[in-house]
This record gives sequence, C-alpha cells and structure tokens, in this order.
Amino acid sequence: MKRNIFGPLDTIAAIIVLVLAAGPANGSVVINITQSGGNVDVTATGSLNLISATFDHQLQGFSTGIIPGGSNWYIALGTTTSTNWYQLTSVSVPFGTSGNYFTSSITSGDTFSIWGFAAGRQPLVGVSTGYTSGTPISADMMLPGQTIAGMTLIPGTYTFTIPSDTITLNITGIGSSVPEPSTLAMMLNGFAALGFAVYRRKKDLSCRLK
Repeated sequence: MKRNIFGPLDTIAAIIVLVLAAGPANGSVVINITQSGGNVDVTATGSLNLISATFDHQLQGFSTGIIPGGSNWYIALGTTTSTNWYQLTSVSVPFGTSGNYFTSSITSGDTFSIWGFAAGRQPLVGVSTGYTSGTPISADMMLPGQTIAGMTLIPGTYTFTIPSDTITLNITGIGSSVPEPSTLAMMLNGFAALGFAVYRRKKDLSCRLK
C-alpha cells in the first residue's frame, strides 16, 4: 500500500509555482514607508513607463518630505533639482490625516514624487527631467525623530496609476517591512526549489515502495 507522505507539501509547491508564474503583485514603482526605531524611512524603487502619460509641467527645484493628508498630499524624495510632472489617472487616498508638511533634507538618489497638487487639480507623479521610460529609479529618505503614528500616516497599501503603469505605496509600522520585488522573487524561487525537491523525494520513495 502506497503512503502519501508529502501530499500537503506538493499542494504548497504547486501554489508557489503558480504565484511565481503570475509575477510580482506590486506596481512598477514601489514606495515603502517604514518605522525604524525613532525614525521614519522612505524608499522608492523600480521603473516607470511614461508612454501615454499626460505631461503637466516642469518645475525647477522642489522640497523633499511628506504631507500625509488633505488635497495637497505629497511624498517627494531624491536630489535632482528639475522635475517633470505627469498626471495620475487614479489615486488611492488618504494615506494620512494631517495636512502638516514633514520636511527632510536627508535624502539621496533619483527624484520621485507623488503629489495631490491642489483641490480640483489633477494629481501628479514627478520624475527627473529627461527621465526615459524603463530607466531604474532608486531613492531613499529619512525623517529623523518621527513616527508613523506621529505623522498620522495610515498603515496599508495604496495604488496610484498612469495609463501604462502603476505606483504602489506601502506604509508599515515598527517590526514589519515590505520586501522589495526582487527580494520577494528570490524568496519565492527558494520555496519553489524546496517544493520541487520534496516532489522528487516523494517520487523516488514511491518507486522504491512499488
């Protein structure tokens, strides 16, 4: 009589393979806002496809920081002085309740911003002037002495879109983090490899029990 020792693990492995085939769930640009001790850390990674996006205006110089709520909500990080702004086609707000501006000059990397702009105006996404679609974006910012709760940020996942792409904002608290898409893919690949190894072991065992 054959015994199905690893049946449940086979099911898990199959699910993992299906998830891998579907690809990462996050958007093409991911903004992560996390609590790190007594600071709030912000990262933006990925790339953006601006095909069919509507250009709004160019701005020389900008301030970096976060406005969590209100019609003028704002997240901006990076160091490029000239920014091209494109219209967002949909937004997921509010991601905070305060209209206060929490500024920070502790930032580096490529310019990337999302901005409510003003009541009655189309919300915007900003990239460095001259940015080419598909070019990698990587930036970080730290707001020292701040907390997720103190800034009235609401933990969760928020989605912003342009015609050909998506921006995902993840806000998490102390002790939690959102894996980068590349890290998530590596983890899932590892689990898939483990599932395949279990499957091979079961198959070999079945052959020996015949």
